[in-house]
Amino acid sequence: MNASTIASPDALAYLRLSRTAGLGPILINRLVAHAGHVQSACEIPASEWAAALGVTVERAGAFKSAFAQMNIDEVLADCDRLALRIICPADEPWPPGLRPIPDPPPILFLRGELLRDDTLAVAIVGARQCTLYGREQAEKFARGLAQAGMTVVSGGARGIDTAAHYGALRAGGRTIVVSGCGLSHCYPPENHELYDEIVKRRCGCIISEMPPGEPPLPKNFPPRNRIIAALSLGTLVVEANLRSGSMITARLAAEDYGREVFAVPGRVDSPASSGTHHLIRSGGAELVESARDILESLGLLTAESASDDVQAPGAATAKSAPASPSVRPTGRRSASSASASQRGVSPAAATESEPQELLFSAPQEKILAAIGNGSDSGLDELCQNTSLPAAVVMAELTMLELRGVIRRTPRQTFEKT
Repeated sequence: MNASTIASPDALAYLRLSRTAGLGPILINRLVAHAGHVQSACEIPASEWAAALGVTVERAGAFKSAFAQMNIDEVLADCDRLALRIICPADEPWPPGLRPIPDPPPILFLRGELLRDDTLAVAIVGARQCTLYGREQAEKFARGLAQAGMTVVSGGARGIDTAAHYGALRAGGRTIVVSGCGLSHCYPPENHELYDEIVKRRCGCIISEMPPGEPPLPKNFPPRNRIIAALSLGTLVVEANLRSGSMITARLAAEDYGREVFAVPGRVDSPASSGTHHLIRSGGAELVESARDILESLGLLTAESASDDVQAPGAATAKSAPASPSVRPTGRRSASSASASQRGVSPAAATESEPQELLFSAPQEKILAAIGNGSDSGLDELCQNTSLPAAVVMAELTMLELRGVIRRTPRQTFEKT
């Protein structure tokens, strides 16, 4: 076993911290922020641990003693056997959507490929015991989003989650499974072939914040909801009752992370849709009828495609119409189209005589106005000038950067292209 092929030195340090009894995501992030770097956090004395964690020196000493005795060889052996990688916030593949949340996982165990394009993602969540209508809608929305270049994120559970993953794959798109157990377990067991297909076709990945041997216990599933919400620009709830984990994901997305939430209406007398109807009625989610509605709300449709009568993804028509809404960017760019996208023009528009108008969401317009022309701005300055939460600004900056409208400078500020 070669640990360097499984994890970077920083990831190994984060792994030891995460395996230390009493240290959770919030305390680990406090410790690293205090020390400035994860390696430094492991080396500073117990007195500094006490100051960083807000505990007594005696308790900090107990933490340090447990950390010093921590053996991670068994975890690394499991990762080697299962062909897993361990990534941490200092690693290049780390999802940017996890950075601004208050309790990001210190590490992720990864099976498959996590790409930069996966930043363009929408979560689809819903009930395990769903109706046939719910499964059909989950697969339809996933198929339409995947055809438009979006990555579909879900939790791999029975029902809506599984339908969403399959919908993305059948459209030739990408999907991410956020598991509620360690990756040596397949839960639910019947999704073994689905997970293998995701990895073999290199169409996404299965991730978990838990070590490979952690079983699928009920207590392990709620924490993964925050990861599903944070990985995505928006969350779609297809079917959910009022006390479901899907409602937790929707609340986290909207209230804690400043992300968009969408809901599919169901039958008025269907208990399976009581949660989605509550979200729509209370204003907690936008009612959507197609993938186009989601893309338009996220500011990913061109002005031209927004006015087109686009068919439902996968539907057959007598006339030649695009199979899915045009999205900017597609998330699957070729090298020849990169220069056009960097100018804020889609590859398709680069071949036309008239440039297409770009559509931006309201937060994106505020950020672009705050950046202005011929100047650059940092994150703190943009939060102050737009009055938007840091999580919203970070998510929209990532979107604008991927669309080629802004770029990050070496000083970690942002300027228009």
